[in-house]
Formats: sequence, structure tokens, C-alpha cells
Amino acid sequence: MGDAATARDASKQDTSDRIVLAAEVEFAERGFEGAGMKAISQRADVSQALLHYHFGSKDHLYAEVVRRRSKLINEARLDLLAKVDLGGKEAIGGILDALFRPPLGPLGGDQSYTRIFGGLIVGRERDRALVREYYDPTAQKFVEALQAALPGSSRKTAAHAYTLALGALVAVISRDGRVERLMGQQELRGIDEVLAGLITFAEGGIRALAASEKSEN
Repeated sequence: MGDAATARDASKQDTSDRIVLAAEVEFAERGFEGAGMKAISQRADVSQALLHYHFGSKDHLYAEVVRRRSKLINEARLDLLAKVDLGGKEAIGGILDALFRPPLGPLGGDQSYTRIFGGLIVGRERDRALVREYYDPTAQKFVEALQAALPGSSRKTAAHAYTLALGALVAVISRDGRVERLMGQQELRGIDEVLAGLITFAEGGIRALAASEKSEN
């Protein structure tokens, strides 16, 4: 490929990336229904014609925002999960750290994508379909890891544990200041403090679920 063709491809990719990042902010601030293609094109500093050329419709652009960000999050999650000793004493904490850390950190898109992420879990069919496509395959691996780390537990309990842990993540991921208000603490807490609280809370609940299942059998 010649230098000119390479430059054109790079420019096209830069434009695509700029549009997706602009769309991420617009969807986060206004939701899917409130976000407009014109507003997104203005944020990205491209024409609406060029925006439609790259992504076609608002539905396709929204799906691309979720696809790109979920890929970053899930790759990081699986990398961290692969390092967890599922037979060790710290397995549950390690699994939860792998689940929580990427979406809370820089790969999670800061406050822009975190608002979208929270909405995906409780969203409409469009959101549920995107979750099935882009998040469920990774979720299955975490359910399997939880079951392996809880000897004698069923797939049902492991899936329930994963779902409840994810709910705890959604409760804090927007970082809208509510937790700080309730604590009487004005400054935003750091990721390590947020993670420590989430892991402690979720691990306690998961172990209680597993113990409850054993007592019933």
C-alpha cells in the first residue's frame, strides 16, 4: 500500500474515532432518545453527511459506541481474570477486582461511558440486545470462575452472584456524587477506595449465597 493510501486510511480512522468519542459524550449526557446526529456531528467537527457515511444511523452509531468501549473493558477484564488463582483463598476478591476495575478505570470511559454502561443493564430491548452481544460472552467466563472458586456451588448460584455483584457496580459507576453526599464527604473518592468497598460488599454477599445453598442441600 502506498503512502497516500495509508494516509487516507489513517485519516478515515481518525475521523471515525472522533465521531465515536463525540457520540459517547452525547449519548451519556442526553440518552439515546435525546441525542441528535446533528449535535454529534458538531461535537466531532464533521458534517452530518460524513457522519452518516461512516455510521449510517443513530442506532448503528450507538451500537458502535458500545462495541468499542466494551471491547476495551472486556479484554482488560479477561486479562485480569486469567491471573486469578481460582483455587486460592483470595479467588473471590480477585475475580471481583477483575470485574470491577476496568469499567471504573480509564478504560471505562470516565463519566461519559459509565452513564451509558449503567443504562445498558436496565435499558430497553436495544440495550439488552447489545448486552447479550457484547457483554454476555465475558459474563459467562466470570460465572464459570465464580463457580470454580466456590466448590460445591451450582451454576445458578454463581450466576446469581455475578448478577448481584454487577448490580452493586452499577449503583456506583456513574460517580454522580450521591455516595459522597450520603457520606457527608464532598470530594470524589479514588478508584481504590471505591473498589475496596465494592469488593468487600460483593464478596460478603457471594459467600453468604454459597453458604445458604450448601445449608439447603
